[in-house]
Amino acid sequence: MFDAVGAIIAESGLDALTMRKLAERADVAVATLYNQFGDRRQLLVAFVDHGLDRLEVEFDAAPAAAPIDTTRQLFAALDEEFAARSEVWRPIFSMLKSGAGVHGMGAVGDRVVALIEADLDKAAASDLFVADVDTARLARHVLTTRMSRLEKWALGVIDWETYVESSKLGLELVLASVLVEPARTTALHRSGLTR
Repeated sequence: MFDAVGAIIAESGLDALTMRKLAERADVAVATLYNQFGDRRQLLVAFVDHGLDRLEVEFDAAPAAAPIDTTRQLFAALDEEFAARSEVWRPIFSMLKSGAGVHGMGAVGDRVVALIEADLDKAAASDLFVADVDTARLARHVLTTRMSRLEKWALGVIDWETYVESSKLGLELVLASVLVEPARTTALHRSGLTR
């Protein structure tokens, strides 16, 4: 069913995605879709959630990354997916902010925050922070600022390259502000600000 959601959006745009059209394409009853998702907005959140499920399976199969690198890899994988299927993701992210939770993503946003927080907790346990950091608050900040940039891209305020560069800069500067050496210097170098 989620393949059908992506195909409809890619072929005809977000406005073309209706429960009736999806039911027809996925060969299910319209009532089934309403019972399962409630409305189109919740269907789109489920579509994003499904994408996150796939990403988590890939991450589970990959070798474990060092603390902080998992967060970097998470965003790199998400950005790779968004860039590869921008005709699907751009319209979705242009409308998600109006909902509850982290930038309208509800439980999906909370899942991403939890992934980042778990990575930050590993960094804290490895004594990578200069002080006792509130990892939950930092994780939420990291995702919220990333989603703000993603929304600007989705709305056409910035182009993809600006989104990627700004997001990398933002993440690395936030990390540099709390990491100990040599991880701090590494983050500054990764930000692109140091010469």
